Amino acid sequence: MGTSLPDGCEAAELLLLDGLPGVGPVKVRALVRAFGSAAAALRARHQDFAAVAGRAAAHARRDPTLRRDVDEGLGRAERQGIEVVTWSDPRYPSALWHLTDPPPVIFLRGRTALLEGVAVTVVGARRATERARDVAERLGAALAHAGVRVWSGLALGVDGAVHAGALRAEGATIAVLGTGPDVAYPRAHARLFEEIAARGLLVSEFLPGTGVAPHHFPRRNRILAALAGTTVVVEAGVRSGALITVDHALDLGRDVWAVPGPIERACCAGSNRLLADGARPLVSIASFVEAVAGPASRGGARTGQRDDADDRDVEAGDGVAARVMAVLADAPLGADDLADRCGLPVDTALAVLTTLELHGEIERLPGMRYRRAA
Repeated sequence: MGTSLPDGCEAAELLLLDGLPGVGPVKVRALVRAFGSAAAALRARHQDFAAVAGRAAAHARRDPTLRRDVDEGLGRAERQGIEVVTWSDPRYPSALWHLTDPPPVIFLRGRTALLEGVAVTVVGARRATERARDVAERLGAALAHAGVRVWSGLALGVDGAVHAGALRAEGATIAVLGTGPDVAYPRAHARLFEEIAARGLLVSEFLPGTGVAPHHFPRRNRILAALAGTTVVVEAGVRSGALITVDHALDLGRDVWAVPGPIERACCAGSNRLLADGARPLVSIASFVEAVAGPASRGGARTGQRDDADDRDVEAGDGVAARVMAVLADAPLGADDLADRCGLPVDTALAVLTTLELHGEIERLPGMRYRRAA
């Protein structure tokens, strides 16, 4: 027989199952379906339990260490005022049910009301360029001004910048963690972690006290993708973890946007590839915010005025577009050559080309070359 638990301790029962070797959210769900509840699964006969979860998991039900860890973690949650939400709780975000492996339990620290409302997930490289951090911070501030919930993963680089931008605008930001909800990681973001706990919301599927482990972050990324209708990649290399979030977002049918970057920069290769594969180009912060928040967002929900600085380095004016069209009148060109002829930074030229392509004024050819539309 498995560990006996007191009645009404669903969170502990689910966490015990989730902590067994070889068992994760998918098998926890299978066990609950097979036996009717987590408590019944833990009390099930050894051979019946093993048939669903495997022998190692069946044996591990007797391990008192697992129960001690779960009790300790739930005790920490109670002492720190961290809310514990299970599958059966009406507060459990319905968007998580779209996942094939929804977390059985989530921990919420901060303003839980922020789970409701229009939300955008913004991700990108940890070793982000100064340009990417600047775009992320301005994007976070603009979304917050428009009343949009800003989600990210509290990592270095783009994540930290977008959280900081939303807080600077006195808006709502939510961090999904790869640690317990009381463990700040990375340490460089300890102050940001506490500020989000006080003014925003921290979300984790890991017990309080849980430290860093590499496999935690892909699990975190699926939650980031699920809880927002739109995912934005500001900057990412071809092996960036941000692309894992994109994969989940695409599987869930969410909108994916990417900020164009210089084609010769390896740090932008992953995000530029997303554009080539059909992601929507974010070439104007103001236009993007309007697209996700509605026309009322134009100029900012709080300020009532449009901040033209929000579009610097991302959106090009009509005069620049006219210069690009004039240069393309002669022959097809790549972004680098076109930038040289127009006297533009490559990233600005790429943003203009993307906008013109969207409007049907130019065509993209193999090899990232462009020509005027026929």
